Amino acid sequence: MALCCALVAPLAACEDEVPPPTDTRSVRLGVSRESLNALAYVARGEKLFDDAGLEVELLEYDSAQAALEAMVAGEVDAALCADTPIVTAAIEGEPFSVIATVATDNDDLKIVARASAGITTASDLRGKRVGTRQGTAAHFFLHVLLTKYGMSDTDADVRFDSFENVSAALIAGELDAVSLRQPFVAQLEAALGDDFVLIEEVGLYGKTMNLCVLADEQGADAEVQRRLVEAFILAEKAGVADTSGRIVANVAADIGVKPHDICSCIITRGAVGLQQSLVLNLEDQVRWAMESGLATAETPPDILSFIDPGPLDAVAPERVTLVR
Repeated sequence: MALCCALVAPLAACEDEVPPPTDTRSVRLGVSRESLNALAYVARGEKLFDDAGLEVELLEYDSAQAALEAMVAGEVDAALCADTPIVTAAIEGEPFSVIATVATDNDDLKIVARASAGITTASDLRGKRVGTRQGTAAHFFLHVLLTKYGMSDTDADVRFDSFENVSAALIAGELDAVSLRQPFVAQLEAALGDDFVLIEEVGLYGKTMNLCVLADEQGADAEVQRRLVEAFILAEKAGVADTSGRIVANVAADIGVKPHDICSCIITRGAVGLQQSLVLNLEDQVRWAMESGLATAETPPDILSFIDPGPLDAVAPERVTLVR
């Protein structure tokens, strides 16, 4: 038990030991191939879903937004969702719940630009053609970056498409810059060579990845939700305990990045939880989405009603710090 405490500090207490289930439940989990979903790949690679009594099929999508949409459409039973798609889905009144945050990174999103377009700093984005995927965390990051440098969203020529397409457009010279994440950043660095410019703003925006389920009769039942949360906590512990670098290297290979591109903040003590800061983050993005016209609802959603701490309370209540 002492080992348990050491792995999850600074949490207040250790989770109780839970006997392994005697049955197995099947779950389809939607994920995007990005570093904030590392714990899902750890759980699969280390067979920790099995230990939690789950047979999990990971279905990969090109963005967390697409994974959430797949869950709403019934293609998957649960999904790992970034905060911005959660906000737009909540505004639209989709029936889903966030049951745990599984990763947070304040440097996940970046601007990649072409030096030949005359861009070396964020201030140079004024009037430039900037691509991103609409309604994603990368879209919100672009908004807060422009705001920091005294620009509105209309001061840049912002264009929307998939991350794959805006990357191709940047390489072809049809865009001057893009707002996105790994593994697209690494792909663009290789493709652009000396024309590659990277603009980072560490701490400007802390992107979260969250475990979501449908909140209706079609969704995963309470026991499956509890087991999913348990599996992610097991993955967190396994990742923290591995000091050899093996687990990080395996995850990097799974998502197509270099090990050093996976921030140490992702596989870390206390990564799995539900914190009050998530509510504040989502409420801030609700205001942006409604003021910018990204969402058309007249009344903002009650964000707290889209967060269900029950499954995490059942496994590790000390990881829940929501004000309820």
